[in-house]
Amino acid sequence: MNDMHKTTGPLFEPITINRLAIKNRLVLAPMAVLNPQPDGRPSEETIAFLTTRARGGVGMMIVSTCGTQRCAGEYGSPMLRFDIEEHLPSLRAVADAVHEYGVPLIAQITPLFGRMGSPKSPLPLISASARNVVIPQDALPKGLNVPGGLSLPTPQEATAGELRALVQETVASALRAQRAGWDGVEIPAHGSYFLASFLSPWSNWRTDEYGGTPENRARTVTDIVRSIRAQAGPGFPIGLRISCNEPVEGGQSPEEFARIARMAVDAGVDYVALLDGSSERLDRVFSAQDGGMVESGAARVFKQALPVPVLLQGLHDPHGAARAIAEGHGDMVILGRPLLADPEYPNKVREGRAGDIVVCNRDNHCLHRTMLNLPAQCPLNPALGNESHHRDQESAVQRLLSASREQAMLKLSGSGQLMKLATKTMLRKKK
Repeated sequence: MNDMHKTTGPLFEPITINRLAIKNRLVLAPMAVLNPQPDGRPSEETIAFLTTRARGGVGMMIVSTCGTQRCAGEYGSPMLRFDIEEHLPSLRAVADAVHEYGVPLIAQITPLFGRMGSPKSPLPLISASARNVVIPQDALPKGLNVPGGLSLPTPQEATAGELRALVQETVASALRAQRAGWDGVEIPAHGSYFLASFLSPWSNWRTDEYGGTPENRARTVTDIVRSIRAQAGPGFPIGLRISCNEPVEGGQSPEEFARIARMAVDAGVDYVALLDGSSERLDRVFSAQDGGMVESGAARVFKQALPVPVLLQGLHDPHGAARAIAEGHGDMVILGRPLLADPEYPNKVREGRAGDIVVCNRDNHCLHRTMLNLPAQCPLNPALGNESHHRDQESAVQRLLSASREQAMLKLSGSGQLMKLATKTMLRKKK
């Protein structure tokens, strides 16, 4: 065992969530980068993006999806949709493709985007209360320069009837994911998403059964979890994504968020994934530095309060990520931007080649494009968003290299792009 593996070893210990066996502690984050078809069905690029990361060695994937018809109208670009029964065969094809690499697939079932939504339909935005998102200019992440900051539309307060309907639709989509062969679901209640707006008194001013006490503020989440658990059975993994702090004046503390997370665990949640910051502080969510939730102690609050695995965000450096697990701050590490820049990140770390990782520069070019409803791109990884074409080129290279080296290079001499890929492939084999 080399020194590199000694320092990153905790990342490659297996773990179990509910009854789901996971080969390592590295998790693909849910991101709006899947390029589905306009109607929300997965595309060839969707499958290529996910299988590229599965082949790269992640232990588990969490995929962002819409779980209600109304949700699809709140996002500018298409998202995978689990609210349409006719999509089930194509969703099953995604699961089958990823499972070929031994990687479990979790569907993050989003009811609504709430205060972060941008409606394209006549239906108004709704949230726990009529509080809009205001992001000061100095709270924007690197790469997003908006003079004066951002001020999003003010939502309407959701009615109790709307809440009950959304719970039913979300549960139906979760059960559809189970029938499509996906390995579990995650309920997103982080940032300023719809469910997140209920959890804190800062954004929930209600006086009915969905406001006031922590139990009332957690009600929508726990109703969803209990219903999924009752219908999906005891062995189907359910996760919760929740903010670990609220860095605004009057915001909720980690201890208060952890109390709500414990209520969700008691209702049937099997893991809790943490987000550092809030939509009002995107510079914390997309931090320019590692380890915010670890250094602040917020992650440890959840780890000590919860009897289920805790997933950490914001740890790009594999040594720091392994140390956070070894020191008991959490159990798994969620990677977003690093896996856009380098899908082979897990394999490189596991093989002791962390120095070969294409390191995310945190310039947030990918984020900037997705916020403009454009396909994500990464200057460090030209294949992002075009993995299916890149995969076809790699296959052509492998076919040519199966012949003698001399013959292969002669055939490649007419294609500069294939020549580069062939050279890269042979160098990788030598390593």
